[in-house]
Formats: sequence, structure tokens, C-alpha cells
Amino acid sequence: MTVSESESDRVHYLDNLRALAMLLGVYLHGALAYAEPSRSIWLATDPQGSRLVDASIWCIHLFRMNLFFLLAGYFAKLLIERKGIGPFLRNRATRIALPFVSFWPVLWAAMAIVFVFALSYVKEPEGLLKAIVDAGRNPAATPAGARYTTMHLWFLYYLMMFSLVGVIAVRWSRLRFDWLFRRSWLLAFLPLTLVAGIRGGGLPIAAPESFVPTWWPWAYYGVFYWFGWQLRGRETLLERLQPWTWWLFLVSAILFVPHYLLLPVLRIDSLQQAVAAGSLTPSLFEAVLAAYLSASSTLTVLLSGRRLLIGASARLRFVADASYWVYLVHLPVVLWLQTLLIPVALPMAVKLVSVVLGTLLVSFATYVVFVRYTPIGWMLNGKRPFP
Repeated sequence: MTVSESESDRVHYLDNLRALAMLLGVYLHGALAYAEPSRSIWLATDPQGSRLVDASIWCIHLFRMNLFFLLAGYFAKLLIERKGIGPFLRNRATRIALPFVSFWPVLWAAMAIVFVFALSYVKEPEGLLKAIVDAGRNPAATPAGARYTTMHLWFLYYLMMFSLVGVIAVRWSRLRFDWLFRRSWLLAFLPLTLVAGIRGGGLPIAAPESFVPTWWPWAYYGVFYWFGWQLRGRETLLERLQPWTWWLFLVSAILFVPHYLLLPVLRIDSLQQAVAAGSLTPSLFEAVLAAYLSASSTLTVLLSGRRLLIGASARLRFVADASYWVYLVHLPVVLWLQTLLIPVALPMAVKLVSVVLGTLLVSFATYVVFVRYTPIGWMLNGKRPFP
């Protein structure tokens, strides 16, 4: 979401994948209000819920952020090769660190406004909102979701750290992994490196939103960043794996069934106790299953994009250009629309579609008017000429 290439340097299918993954992110957050039972851990808990919606969000969650970190690793190495370490660090400071510092207080204020609106608007709060209201009477019971965090900007937070480690690796490390990538059968064991991170983060795979860095995102998301880094210059690996796309899809679909059935039931009234008791930590079998499912689903999406999204598309190019802005601003809009619709007597499907399309409309409209050809857009994507 953070690399700007010249027209001749763009890798179109990766741009298109980034665009579609961003759209899935808006759906994922929009659907959380209607995902039964997981909706109860979301701020805007709608009275209506669906097990099918719940399954869809955890399916998307298995590969979406993995894909973003993989793309970030790939483009990081690409940028260092073409520009050098100094320009790369300046690029990361401008494209990642500066947006994080600039947008965090703005987004926190926006989230606070949505929360205050929800308190006054929703007459009979449920789920996380109710838990926060109850915690006002008992501060010791404040739920984890209400604490001071990086919010959804945790992606940028860890990407900053991964970028610095990548520079150190380029500058001082002499490790080479040609022996691994020349032997496709060895790659079948690579998902096992994810197991420790999955057991540390728990299932469903958590969002590490704390300002205090923890180890498990390095052992999970860091592996995907490393893989994307190693993939740069070894793109022939994807050619070798391309014929296996349908098999990988089939494996992913089969593995998802037991994975989803084994996921803990996420309800706000029992989540705190589950965290305290460590019962969200998966067994070794569950962690291995999730590791192979995460790897196979991420690789399936990558290979499918390479095959189906190879050409340039003006629409997807626009979405890809706007994706960083949409990522930054969509969450308060999603929560506001979800909250607004809680007391409205509409079918759940209509609410979900309204939230997703409404969020995209607001996000894209503000991008065109306030961002694309302004200093904000220059910070996020680089300066572009006005048409």
C-alpha cells in the first residue's frame, strides 16, 4: 500500500491484487457488525447476525494481511535494488512513518467521535459497546478493545520495523536462500515456520495493536514479508507453482472447514476470561493447520492474481492508487454507518451492502477531492501531474 513506482516499473498484477485486497478489507470490517457470533466483539453490534458472514470474514482474514506484508517485502527489495538504501529509508520515512504520526491522532479523534455518537444514539447497546458502558461503572473491567492502541495502523507500525530490519539484512547479512528456492519440495515445509507466531498470537490470528511491540508478529507476518523479499528476483518460482493453483485452492477450501469449526467462539462476555485463561492459544494441531491454510490461501490468491490480473486496468489502477487513503480513513466511516443502521429495520444483507458501498463512496470521493493531487497524496503515493 505504500510504494510508488513509475509507469514503466509497475507490476500490474500486484497493483491489482493490492486494490482487490483493500476492497476485501472494507468488506471485512463492514461485515464484522453482522458476523455471528464474532459481532459481539465489535463496537457496532447489530441485532442481526449470520454464521455465513462470520465464516467469510475469517476466510478473508487468513490471507489478506499476509498478502499485504508479502507485497511490502517484495516492493521493499525492488526499491532498494533500483534506488539504494538511502532513498529507500527516505521513502519509508515519508510513506510510512509520516502518515502514521500524522493520521494516528486524527483517526483517534474520529473514533472517539463515533464512540460518543454511538453512546447517545444506540438506546440498548450490545456487545463491545455495552461492555465499555459497563466498564465506565467499573474501570477495572475495561475490555481490551477499548484501550489505547495503534488501531488499524498497526500494519504501518510493524512495517516500519520490518523495513529497518530489511536494511540491516541488506547491509550486513551474507545469508543466501538459493538452496531453498531451488528445491520446491523444501518449500512445503516453510509454513511450519508460522506455527510459533500463530500460537503466540492466538486464533483467530490477532491484530497486534499495542504500542508495545511483541514477538509473535515477527514470527508470523515477518515470515510473509521475508518471503516477499526473497521472491523479488526469483519470480520464476511462481511460474513453477502456477500449474498448482487449482490444487492449492482445493487444499485451502478443504482445510478451512476444520479450521473454522475449531475456532473459539468469540463473545464479548467470555473473551476477557478466555484471554486471561490462555484458552485462545491454539493446540499444536490447530496451529499447524492454520499455518498451512494461511500459506496455501495466500499463495492461491497470489498465483490467481498473476494469472487473471496481469494486464493494466484503469479502474483497478485508480483503486490501487486510492488504496492507501481508503485504508487510513475507512474504519471510522464503517463504524459510523454500522452504528447509524443498528436501530433501522432493514434486512441484514441490505445493511451490509449499504455500509460497504457507503464507505467506498465516502473514501473514494474524499480521495479525489482532497488527496489525489494535494500534498496529502504526495505524501502517500508520490507527486502526480494534474490531468
